[in-house]
Amino acid sequence: METASAVIDQIPPDRPTSLEQEILARQLESVAAEEVELDSLVYQRSSVPHDLPLEEVQRVFRDQAGDFLALVRQDRVTGLCSRWQLGRLLGSRYGFSLYSKGPAHLAQVDHPLVFEQGTPPRAVLAEALARHGEEFHEDVVLVDRDHRLVGLISAEALAHVQTRLVAEQVEKLRRQNLELIQANDTLRRTQGLWQGLFESHLLGVALLDPHGRVQVHNPRCAELLNLEPGQLAGLTIGTLVAERERPAVAELFARHESAVPVTRDLTLTVPGRGLRSFRFTAEWIAETGQICVCLDDVTEQRALEGRMKQREKQILFETLVAGIAHELNNKLTPVLGFAELLGGCTDPITRQSYTACIGKSVLEASAIIRQLLQLSRPENTCLQTVDLREVVKESLVMLKFQVRECGVEMSAKLPAEPILIRADAAQIKQVIFNLAINALHAVESVAAPRLEIEVGRGDGLGLLAVTDNGVGIAPEIAGRIFDPFFTTKSPDRGSGLGLSVCLGIVRQHDGAITVESEPGRGARFVATFPLVAGRQMQPERAVVEALPVGRPAGSARSWRVLVVEDEEGVRVLLRELLVMRFNCHVDTVGNGAVALDHATTGQYDLIVSDIRMPEMSGTEFYRQLREIRPELAGRFVFVTGHAGERELEEQIARWNVPLVKKPFSMARLADVCQPFLTGPLAA
Repeated sequence: METASAVIDQIPPDRPTSLEQEILARQLESVAAEEVELDSLVYQRSSVPHDLPLEEVQRVFRDQAGDFLALVRQDRVTGLCSRWQLGRLLGSRYGFSLYSKGPAHLAQVDHPLVFEQGTPPRAVLAEALARHGEEFHEDVVLVDRDHRLVGLISAEALAHVQTRLVAEQVEKLRRQNLELIQANDTLRRTQGLWQGLFESHLLGVALLDPHGRVQVHNPRCAELLNLEPGQLAGLTIGTLVAERERPAVAELFARHESAVPVTRDLTLTVPGRGLRSFRFTAEWIAETGQICVCLDDVTEQRALEGRMKQREKQILFETLVAGIAHELNNKLTPVLGFAELLGGCTDPITRQSYTACIGKSVLEASAIIRQLLQLSRPENTCLQTVDLREVVKESLVMLKFQVRECGVEMSAKLPAEPILIRADAAQIKQVIFNLAINALHAVESVAAPRLEIEVGRGDGLGLLAVTDNGVGIAPEIAGRIFDPFFTTKSPDRGSGLGLSVCLGIVRQHDGAITVESEPGRGARFVATFPLVAGRQMQPERAVVEALPVGRPAGSARSWRVLVVEDEEGVRVLLRELLVMRFNCHVDTVGNGAVALDHATTGQYDLIVSDIRMPEMSGTEFYRQLREIRPELAGRFVFVTGHAGERELEEQIARWNVPLVKKPFSMARLADVCQPFLTGPLAA
């Protein structure tokens, strides 16, 4: 029988460092502690059956390094056998004789740590390194999902990983601390820079909450609004905006989280200074949940621009006036001449020919006047679906005389199909006029001057091109031709706003304008506008010369019509046309006040009224008629030479009252009035 001391001597007291463990240590050094896999920490995969006699277990320990062996039953790990426990059992008095045949599990540790593959290394480290006493030195058993042995992990390896993990965390904290110091330094510099820019900015800058209340502002903002800093802080900026523009500001704040900055002109009431124009730029700051607003007082700038634009328009009209006068005189001459011939003509066929010539000339003159009225309207954009070809055709009528006087060969290339865009026709005409006049000036010194206006389409855009063979544009000024007030012409020929106005109008229509030019080889300006998709213009109703529509034979009485017109000639003409076409009874008055008396007491099937009249206008007459005789207000037609302001035309459209523009044909008047003069008579 072996003595206890002999058994202890046979069991190596210390675990030797094998070549495999050294290689493992070097591998671990190359991997970050956070990324270590438990499988890579395994140093040995030996196991013994849990019922193997202890003397056999002793031989296994003698033949291999290591202080622990896994115990298995049917390939499943049941525990951890310890060299130290084995030595304690076999080395005691009579221990070998008592325990040598006993099963291996007698030498197992009390609380072995067993972990499955995939367990986070931090969880293994936390539990393994928290042990005390001898348990601290015990190996950790790694098993697979079926509890089969993967291998043993030494406490030393776990301690090594823990040490590296701590070192890495310390290094990470050091780097983070350095980055934090650098970030704080950058933040201080940025804050200083921001504060300097904010305080010294030439624009008024304010940060608003989502409701428009001022939270922070710079001194310039208080200076522009003529308020003390204490008065401006907490003020709702919308209260300074003019009443008519407050809905637009409210809508702006309602959609403040839009990523797109908004710039527009607003009228603000500045204490002690009255109404002032400000350029107002607002942008949402997502990081702070605020609205950044920049203000600039542009009152004087807008006034100057307005005067210069008016001057530019004046120059445009002065340039066109000769052509307009020539064209109007051409249209009026046949009217005067054929009117005189009618006085001595008795042949019905000849008289009909003369009257047809008069009517044609009047309609052509009316078209010229209509274009002049469009040019004289306010610059508020009124977008409608228009055919770019027709806009160009109407513009060519106005330009024809000027082009002919300059001796320029002009051509127009217009496609067969409509080019429909959403635009204000008057403003597009102004673009055409400005580009054409600019081209006429450019070709003055050319031997065979040519001007071409082209309309087309491409990539979903309507194209308007104006090309000349003039002197071209020098490269050094090509980038400035659209700048306001920049011009190479003498002061009496332009203010430098022509091309700038073109650029502004085109941009208002969501379009773009470009230029291609070489010195001595002319220039080509191209304006593009978005095409209207899936829409067609409403076709004009054909004018049909209808036969007179009278009351059927035997009727008790005819329809009654009230004509309200201050111009005697037009009043008589309306009466004669209505009697001739509808065989009706017509009462005529000269203003709205007298008409209101007639309409209050009389019964009428239709009221035809001018708009612009002394004492009471046609629109005021209509408003009062709607109150006292709403049924008559529904049988109403306006006749006018020019309605005036766009707001008035829009109001008439909202009333849904037909509008006949002077001069008008018999067929046009009959076409509008006929729906009211059919069916039952007024009660």
